[in-house]
Amino acid sequence: MSHPKSDLEKCFYPKNVAIVGVSPDKTNLGKNIVGNLLAFGYEGEILSIGLRGGVVFGQRIYPSLLDIDHPVDLAVLLTPAKTVPGLLEQCGKKGIKNVVIESGGFSEMGEDGLPLEKACLEVAEKYHIRFIGPNGIGVTNLENGLALPFMPLNRALSLGPVSILAQSGGVGLSYLGFLIEEDIGINKFVSMGNKLNVDENDLLSYLMEDEGTKIILIYLEGFRDGRRFVEIASRSNKPILVHKSNRFKASANIAHSHTAALFTDDQLVDHALEQANCVRVNTMDDAIDYVKILTLPPLKGNRLAVVSRSGGHAVIAADACAHYGFELPPFPKDFLERIESHFRAKVIRLQNPLDLGDLFDLVFYENIVEEMLKRDDVDGVLLGHGYRRGFEQADSRLLIQKVNQLVDRYQKPVAVVIFTEAVEIDYLRRHSKIPIFTAPENAMRAFHLSHRWTSKSRKLPPEKPAMNIQGNRVAEIMQGAEGRFFLSLAESMELIKAYGFSLPDYRLASSPDQAVAAWRALGGPVALKINRPHVSHKTDQGGILLDLNSEEKIAKGFVTMKEKIGAGDVEVMVQSMVEQGREVILGGRQDAVFGPVLMFGLGGIFVEALGDVIWRVAPIHRSDARAMTNGIRGSKILSGIRGEKPSDLEALEDFLLQLSRLLVDFPSIREIDINPVKVMTAGQGAMALDARVILSKE
Repeated sequence: MSHPKSDLEKCFYPKNVAIVGVSPDKTNLGKNIVGNLLAFGYEGEILSIGLRGGVVFGQRIYPSLLDIDHPVDLAVLLTPAKTVPGLLEQCGKKGIKNVVIESGGFSEMGEDGLPLEKACLEVAEKYHIRFIGPNGIGVTNLENGLALPFMPLNRALSLGPVSILAQSGGVGLSYLGFLIEEDIGINKFVSMGNKLNVDENDLLSYLMEDEGTKIILIYLEGFRDGRRFVEIASRSNKPILVHKSNRFKASANIAHSHTAALFTDDQLVDHALEQANCVRVNTMDDAIDYVKILTLPPLKGNRLAVVSRSGGHAVIAADACAHYGFELPPFPKDFLERIESHFRAKVIRLQNPLDLGDLFDLVFYENIVEEMLKRDDVDGVLLGHGYRRGFEQADSRLLIQKVNQLVDRYQKPVAVVIFTEAVEIDYLRRHSKIPIFTAPENAMRAFHLSHRWTSKSRKLPPEKPAMNIQGNRVAEIMQGAEGRFFLSLAESMELIKAYGFSLPDYRLASSPDQAVAAWRALGGPVALKINRPHVSHKTDQGGILLDLNSEEKIAKGFVTMKEKIGAGDVEVMVQSMVEQGREVILGGRQDAVFGPVLMFGLGGIFVEALGDVIWRVAPIHRSDARAMTNGIRGSKILSGIRGEKPSDLEALEDFLLQLSRLLVDFPSIREIDINPVKVMTAGQGAMALDARVILSKE
């Protein structure tokens, strides 16, 4: 089996492995690692290391790594945490470039463990060592029998298509247990622990190129570098399932902008994973259902045939079909008549879904499924079947075997939903090559995933929008802020104008007379807006007046605004009113995990009330921008409803691409709101009416 050539290769395919921390004691955990390697038939040399020496499983225990007189590919350390930096130093001197650290007692115990982690990183950098851990249960590769966990592994583990990366060793072992129950084999399993040196991004890159890995399942409590994860996962030709826990960390930051107020860690994770073509799973049951469907041939279209022995289950399946947007094509009359000829009574109306409650010839069930798989207008089949142990048991088991053969022959998926006793379900899962579901809804949800994955287009690299940008102008505006973190309205507007945003005409005024003169120059109704930093919600604070179109109103408006804002000089922006168009909001921020991220939603005063926004990690491609405009619940408003013309979505996509590039080019922009943006009807463009920029303190 070929495998990727990388600096992690010997973590999975070592010619020999040295386990440090082995003794003959009954309670010794290092000895369990040796036992796992022997039990799973590891193909390479096993070297046991322990200070007291002795013998384990008939093999000598070396007192030190340095006592081994030949090269070592992989070392496993399972000793007290305080000894690990010194042992890593020995590995470096021995020329060992790959290490698995299973010892606990590092940063997971609090700040006291941080100096040890720093020492490990310094040694690894000195000798160019890549290590997995600490605080994990190591690596398992069933292709060559490499099994490094420090507790005895279940011997029922079999070789298969699924590789697992787990931040928690316990959760990873639970997933292994579930896959054993489903008789789905694993390829590789890594317990990542503290991810101090090798992280999920390094391992994901490896598995994406690994020939034996067909499906990747990742359990994470936190991203090491979310931006890099999105970049890597976006290139995958293999399905990636991500079970991300630790979902509800409350932010302690004060929200100075709409973008910050609307931000939630977990929603960003959702949208970033969607952007990366990953599938987020929220429970372990969901993950296993999805793995099961992915072991079947892909569902290449959305046309399903439903066959059920129960009319009620057929109705449930039909509801699930409708929920996920599947079609149920009608069956031809001659096909239905042949089925009906096998019924004992003619009391069931035949259609799709097909209720076979009156059919007891299970051999004919096989024929029905085959006829459906042959059809060009059927992409997959859901087969619901119920029976009792001791009654139709042998024939039902045979039917499931026959269905598996049909799946192989026609390369179309059949989701088998079985209703029977739990002990029989367990038997079927362990003895059937085809996955077994226990509810139509679960099977249909899994089908939805398969179709979604199969129909995903491969991601294109982010594109730079065709526009005339003025990066020097942005830098000049920031330098002119004189240490302020909040730009004024005019500065913010000029900043986005430098990156291609269209703005209404405006003038600045410091007196009623200047405001009136600006109105005359602009010609037509205007808005007055206070031109100060720190004014986040101008409507609430009296910092904005709309639709003024007379000398009296403008002069009075200036005075009123000055009174509400308070002492000191007042400068206002006199801006031409833009009456037409739908209001949307664009925003962005620098995220600690994902770097620059941008937001889109319906704009104006409703955005915080509705919270209907979507996030993406920058930089984005036009397809990402399109997914953003289509992805909010209110997208129908933009596409035109009740006879209204659709909005200019292409102009909106341009704005999103421009904002994406701005955030990438200037990471010192901590937060930005462009709200509202007025989007005109198709072909007439878009215009940014207001902007707010907050700079980072660094």
